[in-house]
Amino acid sequence: MIDLASVSLDDAASVASTLESPASTVWDLETFILWIDVRSCWIDDSVQAEELFAESLTLVSPEEQNSLRRYYFRRDAAEHLASLLLQHLVISQLADLPWIESRVSRTMMGRPFHETGRFDYNVSHHSGRVAIGVRVADQRHIGIDLVDPEEAARNWKQGWIDDFHDIFSDSEYVQILRDGNKENEITKRRLFTFWALKEAYTKAVGIGLVTDLKSIEFNCVEDVDTNERPYTRSTICKVKNELIDWRFEIFALEGGLILASATTNDGLTSRDKTKITKIDLDYVTKAAAPFHFPMTHNSECNVILG
Repeated sequence: MIDLASVSLDDAASVASTLESPASTVWDLETFILWIDVRSCWIDDSVQAEELFAESLTLVSPEEQNSLRRYYFRRDAAEHLASLLLQHLVISQLADLPWIESRVSRTMMGRPFHETGRFDYNVSHHSGRVAIGVRVADQRHIGIDLVDPEEAARNWKQGWIDDFHDIFSDSEYVQILRDGNKENEITKRRLFTFWALKEAYTKAVGIGLVTDLKSIEFNCVEDVDTNERPYTRSTICKVKNELIDWRFEIFALEGGLILASATTNDGLTSRDKTKITKIDLDYVTKAAAPFHFPMTHNSECNVILG
């Protein structure tokens, strides 16, 4: 990671010009997803991780630093910080703003957005991994959901899959349980794939999970092959028994992670593939470093490991 204090405001242009990463190829696309793994750099039980986490706090505003104080566990704070950094990265790049001017606003439902940008984005995190999905178009939204099925089901009791009858339709249950085994790993991945698709759609339309989730019904959902790279599949959805013209995609990421995305097909062509790219912390800090903020009082690490 670069030394934040060593980069002055006069170096901003030169730093921006050195942003060379796979992520550099996405900024002209109609739709894309960036994701980052912060487990080793911020969450590990080490002095180095603690110092790097405190240093990275200076990349967000004092108000955002203060918002991180409410988290009891470092993992929760780290995921929230990574989410903020990804949002500022997208806003500064797509709205052509200095990092320090990349403001994050929120709707009445708490959905983040940028007021002047002609683009929409959505964030998701799970188990130390954080992603942001972006749709570059006026009045067209995107939703994503990231899930680690093994981590999500780790502490659930036997028969846990029967607790979802208010979420999945009868047709979806048939698809999820088509092997007849409620406890195997494939069934778990199926269930959380359906869950991620529903959450991605509700986040895209801005209603969250406060709706009749059984009325959002997915079909033709393939089993996720976590060993295939890259893995991308599409599926279809009915809302209140009406087929909707949306693009739903499922991605398999390293470590068994599943990511689902949802965006309207309006304005997209078959050539407009969603590109998903993993980035590292150095790429983000190089974009942010010329505009780092002072540390707020006692905010360097008001969270514990966990």
